[in-house]
Order: sequence, then structure tokens, then C-alpha cells
Amino acid sequence: MQISEIFYSIQGEGINIGKPAIFLRLAGCHLRCTWCDTKYTWDLKSGKNMTTNEIIKEIKKHPCKHLVITGGEPLIQQNALIDLLKHLKKYYIEIETSGSLPTHLNDYIDNYNCSPKLGNSKNRNIKLEEFPEEKTNYKFVVDKNSDLKEIKEFIRKHRLPKKNVQLMPQGVKKRELAKKSEWLAEICKKENFRFTPRLHINLWGNKRKK
Repeated sequence: MQISEIFYSIQGEGINIGKPAIFLRLAGCHLRCTWCDTKYTWDLKSGKNMTTNEIIKEIKKHPCKHLVITGGEPLIQQNALIDLLKHLKKYYIEIETSGSLPTHLNDYIDNYNCSPKLGNSKNRNIKLEEFPEEKTNYKFVVDKNSDLKEIKEFIRKHRLPKKNVQLMPQGVKKRELAKKSEWLAEICKKENFRFTPRLHINLWGNKRKK
């Protein structure tokens, strides 16, 4: 598998925010979001080739049973992931995905943190694949107030349960996030959406883990 990095931190987004977690970041992404903060993962060849045993050895160095698989777009390498996940049955497995590729990992995943891409990402014609409702949360990156109209239409079109929807401000600087969080929190109160911050940015800034 092509691995960008493995590190131990705190989950900064979504329903598991605040929980200690091991992050397995896979290389490769077929999307090109303009505001992406991990552009170094886009090229599949940018990662280090690691065997399943090498990855497991790194994961088991950390005092935690919560694994977040992220990218890039980790579903690009899902066939290789199956072999890895068969060895991690005692772990809570969370995967972060755009939702634009079909998944074959339902038997191994506890939570899909699905982030459909809006027009503000500048990607085109992205289809949302089917994910199991009981395991999937949808996190929308909000850049401007006007994004709400597109989000509502997306939810209606795909019949997403509102209880599974989260709105997160776009930004990689603390001041920028604080400003957007103020008006986005008010929108969430008005529309009854769940608000999720970017806790890791507030704690450490936009720094790549070593």
C-alpha cells in the first residue's frame, strides 16, 4: 500500500471529535479540491510503499484502538485495505472519504466520515455513491453562507438523514476558522444541523504531523 504517513493524534472533526486516534493517511486522490490541506497526498507515487505487516507494526506502537483511515482518497486503495483490516478486528475503524467511489469495505468499517464535495471545491460532476445509513455521517465543508442552498438541495436529492449531517467551516488558519464558525454555528442552530469544528487546527495549526 502507498502510505503518506502514520501518526497518533486527536480526531479533530466529525462525530468522534476529541477522541485519541491513530491516523493512517493513504496516498492518492482523484479529486483536486482547491482548498485541500493535504495536496501532498494527491500523487499515488508520493507515498511510501509499505506491506501489511509493516503498517500493523507502526499502528501497534500507539496506546489506542481507534484507527482513522484518511487521505487523499483512501478508497482508491481499498482492495489492499481489506487485507489490513482483517488483522485489526479489535480496532474501531473510521474512514474518511469523499463518497465519490463505491465501497467494498462495509464489513470492516465502523464509521464512514463522508465529505461530499460542493461547488466550492471546484470539482465537477461528482457522483455520491451508496453508503450504509447506519454507519455513515456526511460532513459538508462550508466556505460561504451561500453554500447552504447547495447543501440543502444535495440532502434532498440524495435523501440523506438530517441527523447524519454535519457542517464544518472551511479554513486552515485559526482566525479564519473562528470568524466562519460564528456565522456557521448560527446557521446550524436555525436549520438544526450538527456543527463540527476543526479541533486540530485550533490546537496545533495547519502543521503536518511528523
